[in-house]
Amino acid sequence: MYRCKIFVIVLITTAIISCNKKEDITNSMDNENVQQVNYIINTNLSLEDYSDVKGYFPKEGFVPTAEIAFQIAEPVLNQIYGKETIEEEKPFSINLENDIWVIEGYLAPGFKGGVAYMEIRKSTGEILKVIHTK
Repeated sequence: MYRCKIFVIVLITTAIISCNKKEDITNSMDNENVQQVNYIINTNLSLEDYSDVKGYFPKEGFVPTAEIAFQIAEPVLNQIYGKETIEEEKPFSINLENDIWVIEGYLAPGFKGGVAYMEIRKSTGEILKVIHTK
């Protein structure tokens, strides 16, 4: 009888430990699935892959609105000049002139210094110029 009780206790303990380990594995798998990879480096990818295919060009251009122009400009300017600097220059002024978005930071009257300035071609999304005035 004593051996039977010990066997049952060992069996229950093993079952509990197994369930906990399975739960830990499931939880770690869920955590891995939460961390999504946005890109991978692929050295086999080449400009020649689709060189004979005519690309898509939207009639309104790749950067049709001021909002999209700023969504392109902000992370680039943050990378170059620092997020804190760019935050201090908001709100940015944006104007479309001859198919080029002109984007410029704001400097409050009476303050000395410069602002970020960028030009983006509306039709292609090409960044033409990035400077920071003095």
